[in-house]
Amino acid sequence: MTDWLVDRLLRLAPRERRLLGLLVIVVLPLGVVLGGLLPLRDARDSALDARTDALALNIWVQERAAEAQTLASLPRTGAFVPIGTSGIEQALIDAGLRAAVTELSSDGDGVVSLRFDDVGFARLADWLSEADPVWGYDIALFRMEAAERSGNVTAALTLMPIGG
Repeated sequence: MTDWLVDRLLRLAPRERRLLGLLVIVVLPLGVVLGGLLPLRDARDSALDARTDALALNIWVQERAAEAQTLASLPRTGAFVPIGTSGIEQALIDAGLRAAVTELSSDGDGVVSLRFDDVGFARLADWLSEADPVWGYDIALFRMEAAERSGNVTAALTLMPIGG
């Protein structure tokens, strides 16, 4: 097999041998790097970003669960008066989230519905974290899904008056 390869190489002109050597020394490793290693690195970077996002979400959920346990242990006297849609809207404006709200409505029983179609998760989480219990609402329904843009979510909330 080696004799056959040497014989074939000797039949080539010096210029052809140099081009073949260049192909083996430069183009082949370049093809391996561009075709194999760079896509693997990009996939690794994407996986690390997704892991970081998942860890941040996990930490936020754990903090909210601990906060919910603390709030659940507090006695409720019914002294909280719901702030209404105008109060919620003002809180959204103060947090810079009003433009992201696609629905803000209230029914006759004081139940408030909010929907965000494409909002930054961190901004929404901060607003929810700062939502004061004296607003007079319990979160009856909360649904969140990842949006198309990285770091954004689609969220729907239903707020019920405390004791209502």
